[in-house]
Amino acid sequence: MTATQPNVERFDAIVVGGGPAGSTAARRLALAGAHTLVLEKAQHPRYKACGGGVPLRTVQHIDLPLDDLIEDEIRSIEVTHFGERRFVKESPQPFAYTVMRNRFDQRLLEGAAEGGAEVQQASPVRALELDSTLARVTTATASYEAPHLLAADGATGPIARWAKLGGGIQRSAAYELEISAPETSLQRWTGAANIDVGYQPWGYGWVFPKQGRLSVGVVLSPGHGNTIKLLSQRYVERLGLTSTTVTTAVGHPIRYRRSRDETIARGPVLLLGDAAGLADEFTAEGIAYAVHSGALAAQAIDVSSGDAADGYQNAVNAAIQPELDAARAISRLYYRCVTTWPALALAVSKRVDYFWRAFFRVMRGEASYDSELNRWPLLKLSTKVL
Repeated sequence: MTATQPNVERFDAIVVGGGPAGSTAARRLALAGAHTLVLEKAQHPRYKACGGGVPLRTVQHIDLPLDDLIEDEIRSIEVTHFGERRFVKESPQPFAYTVMRNRFDQRLLEGAAEGGAEVQQASPVRALELDSTLARVTTATASYEAPHLLAADGATGPIARWAKLGGGIQRSAAYELEISAPETSLQRWTGAANIDVGYQPWGYGWVFPKQGRLSVGVVLSPGHGNTIKLLSQRYVERLGLTSTTVTTAVGHPIRYRRSRDETIARGPVLLLGDAAGLADEFTAEGIAYAVHSGALAAQAIDVSSGDAADGYQNAVNAAIQPELDAARAISRLYYRCVTTWPALALAVSKRVDYFWRAFFRVMRGEASYDSELNRWPLLKLSTKVL
């Protein structure tokens, strides 16, 4: 790459993507005094394919008001096995919120701008040039460069591919329907979520309540996305929602980083959130990890006197990867059991309250998957055997 050209604007950091990861990083960097640019390909508010379930632990890393964005507070989970063997587990306090991602993401992006970041919307990156210390990106109208490029452009964004990062990260498929449901269905699911299990080799269906609608969907393991529309249709039928109006139906990938050896930062480029595969394989949830990764990236850049990429990857390996590893282990055990011995597994799951108390603690941010798994050595050993 040649030296800075007169028509190339220089920043301390460039963030590609104005979702939860990118906006969190940009706000923190700007508040710390970094000259920060956010390039967002869409124009907010924009629709984002997502069930919209946000664990309470997410807000630990957000310093913006969110109360007016909450569609519902989730306090209970109804578990079913293809609509049967139903049981309900309740949390004494809410463990998750539901939000509309267009409003939630817009609030975070506005927070980045309020913090001092320059935000350019409808500005997809069309080209990337890299050397060991500098990144230059080009949009349709201009070029920009910075010693730090934070790629928060999602599971299908091009930056990771162009930078040759995250190539071994696995990905699965999810399919989401936004349904305008009748009042009886809305009341039925107020404050509650459905998790429908039994999908091979793992996966689940979900219902999340929102204002005037339900988010319904299915997530499947890697390599099984070809049946997802059919399975979603059958799930909607079991829920008794076939006569309702589907306002949106969108498929999207979810990426899972399975090893701390998977490189997600090198030179000036740091991968955040979905671009780095920071979703767990038990819930397929990624918003909490996206926000956390944005905070870690900003901290690595702010405090690093050397290689921010190494600092960031080490921080992710220390703070997030143990959670992904533990969630994958729990996922392997739980979904193997409910697909192999569904009657026994669901009966045990119904009667063992500790599992659900631990899950609610993790979602509320009072514990972690890793700490809960380590409390039960025999359970941890069984996840390795399976």
